[in-house]
Amino acid sequence: MPLAFGLLPVVSEKLTRGNYNMWYATVASALKGARLGGYILDTAAPPAEFLDPVTTPDGKKTDPVPNPAYEKWIAEDQIVLSYLFSSLLKEIFGQVATKTSAKDLWKAIQELHASQSRARIMSTRIALATATKGDDSG
Repeated sequence: MPLAFGLLPVVSEKLTRGNYNMWYATVASALKGARLGGYILDTAAPPAEFLDPVTTPDGKKTDPVPNPAYEKWIAEDQIVLSYLFSSLLKEIFGQVATKTSAKDLWKAIQELHASQSRARIMSTRIALATATKGDDSG
């Protein structure tokens, strides 16, 4: 399968603290449409780096050979990683810039969004709990 990076559209709306759902829908559908969605799954893992040694007819084992599928997988994973990085605003990028695989970056973005959502929920709960009803006498 040829690399599908050319099929990925430029992300017009980069990820901020407030537009995760729109960003997610855009980026996830672009990756799936380019047949690169598997690289962001929790189960994403490269194939073996080397092919198993083979026993020759005379009984000797060959040395392990580099697996071309591994090299292809790594290259495509880095394309997806680069695409994801390019879809982030600097404020988000700075928090996840150390990630080295598409799967790890995707997970970090989801965790970042989840922690921001939890913080908003807690803030709303506190505001509701401390809110007082205005004076209705009149």
